[in-house]
Amino acid sequence: MIDDEKLAIEAACIRLQQRYGTLADRQDPKFAELFVADCTIALPEYPPFSGLDKIMAGQRQWRESGTFMRHVVTNHCIEVLSPTEANGICYLMVLSYDTTPGGEPLPMSRPPSFGEFHDEFVKAGGTWLFRSRTLHRYFRGFGQPA
Repeated sequence: MIDDEKLAIEAACIRLQQRYGTLADRQDPKFAELFVADCTIALPEYPPFSGLDKIMAGQRQWRESGTFMRHVVTNHCIEVLSPTEANGICYLMVLSYDTTPGGEPLPMSRPPSFGEFHDEFVKAGGTWLFRSRTLHRYFRGFGQPA
């Protein structure tokens, strides 16, 4: 693979990591377009979400909870393995408020949490998608469970 191909793959994977937070925060139906059908998301406080149906069911539960969140995604590092596979990490900070806000700016009702996603990417049907995401949480707000 030439350097331009690797750079294009890195850019596609970074964009995927960024879109994850933005689409999740807005409860956008396009969120489903980020994953292969058998994708898995592992978060420390939940059993793994295996398969697109379970991932989207988790999104519905979050929406129904009324919790308002914003994901801040940064420090992207992508390793291109082949023309169709890559791995990567990105840092994640989550700010949240217990209920859907009536106005802004909001006082934070929960301290931020911080961790990093370990990602596996695959190119399927000409598009880069998540095969798996595993969140490693390193900091959680004062008095909150790990």
